[in-house]
Amino acid sequence: MKPQESRRVLRVLWWLQLIVALLPVWLFPDNAFDLGAQPEYFSLLFFAAALCLLFLNVKPFRRFKHAVIDLGKVLNTEQAADAWQHLMHVRLRALWYACLPAWAAAVGKTVGLELPAIFLLAVATPMLFWLYRTPRQLA
Repeated sequence: MKPQESRRVLRVLWWLQLIVALLPVWLFPDNAFDLGAQPEYFSLLFFAAALCLLFLNVKPFRRFKHAVIDLGKVLNTEQAADAWQHLMHVRLRALWYACLPAWAAAVGKTVGLELPAIFLLAVATPMLFWLYRTPRQLA
């Protein structure tokens, strides 16, 4: 596969994965479950736990970064096709981890998490996705 084709495939997969990540935030119903007497306490704990999900992206991002570096080293050689495939695989796995904050926002929406917290968690996912874009230097 040529570098232009690989970049195009990566770009399309990136957008599809972002849609899959953010769609539940809009589709899940508001306040589907009753939390009882202290919903503020549960909401704060849930938001703190959901923010901790951001730290799960450290190892996948490190793997992605090394895959990009390895691809840059073999860009115009025979091993470039395998390096592109490896980059696609590593990035796909990393993007699943990047989806977790938005999915937590969707779950939080059903249990009554406040709108600013839902918004912050939902925006964290596109910001993480932005980290996983394909560098222009690989064209």
